[in-house]
Amino acid sequence: MIKALILFTFFFGTISAQPADTLRMLFLGDIMQHKEQLEAAFNQTSLPGKKSPAEPLSYDYSSYFSNLKSYFEKAHIVGANMETTFAPPPFAGYPAFRSPSSLAAECVKSGINLMFAANNHSADAGSAGLRGSIETYEQLGVPYTGIYRSEADEELLNPLIIEKHGFKIAFLNYTYGTNGIKTPLPFIIKRLTSDQVERDLALAKSKSVDLICAAVHWGDEYMTEPGEYQQKWERELYSNGVDIIIGSHPHVPQDVAVYRDSAGKVSKITAYSLGNAISNMTAKNTRIGVMLEIAVTRDSAGKREICEPQKHLIWTVRPTLKGENYSILHIKDYLTNSPTIGKLREHDLIVNYYKQFNKE
Repeated sequence: MIKALILFTFFFGTISAQPADTLRMLFLGDIMQHKEQLEAAFNQTSLPGKKSPAEPLSYDYSSYFSNLKSYFEKAHIVGANMETTFAPPPFAGYPAFRSPSSLAAECVKSGINLMFAANNHSADAGSAGLRGSIETYEQLGVPYTGIYRSEADEELLNPLIIEKHGFKIAFLNYTYGTNGIKTPLPFIIKRLTSDQVERDLALAKSKSVDLICAAVHWGDEYMTEPGEYQQKWERELYSNGVDIIIGSHPHVPQDVAVYRDSAGKVSKITAYSLGNAISNMTAKNTRIGVMLEIAVTRDSAGKREICEPQKHLIWTVRPTLKGENYSILHIKDYLTNSPTIGKLREHDLIVNYYKQFNKE
């Protein structure tokens, strides 16, 4: 197998035309909800009567994905790492995230239709957070993976199988840990262990799926290069049958590795970290993220093929005035249209980051 590391050198732009038998997938990084984000969302709504900080509908997230909806609409599967819990109030940001369910509702309304729920903050609110998250996803009718009510629930729902556009995809989700917080029984948060990976992938392969995708919460925070831990698990996941790995946790973008077979065709893809989709983080490289597009096709003979991935750089726009809210900017679209729509206050900063991570 030939390894070709492609460091931010994919095509940038709209989702390209593909053959009829094509499954289009988009993946986003960490959707976070810090205290400042809660405050901004609470200040958005114009509900009749007095708003309550304990009422999820008092928080308005309609601005979050407004610039990305056109991309979501062209994809069959849009997945994201939901790095918070939907526990009952009081809502809170870091270090123990508890978010209003209206955030999840806006994700689904905007077009996100797959939630990766296993990460180091999954146990932040204990049983209430796990129960609330599962109930929120079920009420919204959105597929999720990585957390379960019980062993029986896991046996029934794992691996998550999604059948769309003529393709059958298995999704798995793991985290390296939960910040030292024990998972409250009988709930299950998927941990990254060899035994777990071997069992899950044997089961996934028995389902006659076209593709296996693993969303993995791993690595070192704020590091722009993958570490030995990630590379070790990449090898183990691949040896057990995974085709695509979508990484999270570092909160900054890392390399995307494309592996090819002897004919030069894409055989496997690892996105070591997509960075943040949206957050209030201020550390270097935490406001730029990646929306990764991967298409899968089937030829007339029924052979499945993974297409060249395309990477869309995105940027978290933070409010600077009262009454403004957070949003996600598609950087190339913004730079293309800024002469017409006007430049943001941080235009030069966005340009500098774009140049850094858009190396041809």
